[in-house]
Amino acid sequence: MAAKRLLEVESKFLFNPSLVATLQSNRGNPAFKRLEALNTHSFTDTYYDHRDILSKNGIWLRQRMTSGSLILEAKVRVSGDFSRSTFDEIVDHNDITHIIQPHLPQFDLKKKNLGLDRLAKFTTTRQELRADDKFAVVLDYTDFGHSVGEVELMAEDEAEAHRQIDLFMARYPWFFIKGKAEGKLEAYFKAKATPIST
Repeated sequence: MAAKRLLEVESKFLFNPSLVATLQSNRGNPAFKRLEALNTHSFTDTYYDHRDILSKNGIWLRQRMTSGSLILEAKVRVSGDFSRSTFDEIVDHNDITHIIQPHLPQFDLKKKNLGLDRLAKFTTTRQELRADDKFAVVLDYTDFGHSVGEVELMAEDEAEAHRQIDLFMARYPWFFIKGKAEGKLEAYFKAKATPIST
């Protein structure tokens, strides 16, 4: 039997920037059982689509420039919405082509903008931490003034992963603020006054 693909299961959250130092020093109440600071880095994402056809089908195609490398990735939404979601992340170029071309036949890796329209481009500075040994906690700050956090797990069972994330976030309410957190793309389109398809 073939092994199941690991899915990226994530929940976005609001956070108070004034509490980031408390988070990083693990002086919150309650403190995390274990907290490891990983790294802080910046990357530039460029998203492509045509007439919102990909986004309407739950597909986000992007090129990420990070540390001098350009990475093409298709994020395919398995379930959820902008705040609480599960994605299959595809980086193999052949697999990406097979995913995109049925929707947009003009997609071509050799063409400018991949043969599509440039949807968005922005730079993010990301702080990464690992909490309680398995939860990835990321804090993103964009160059257009938006900040948002994410708790992520790589898992085969998305329902169980969401349950674990919910319990984890409920354990530390002093940092994970309840409320609807806008993702970066959602906030970008709002800042640019461009509607986004869901």
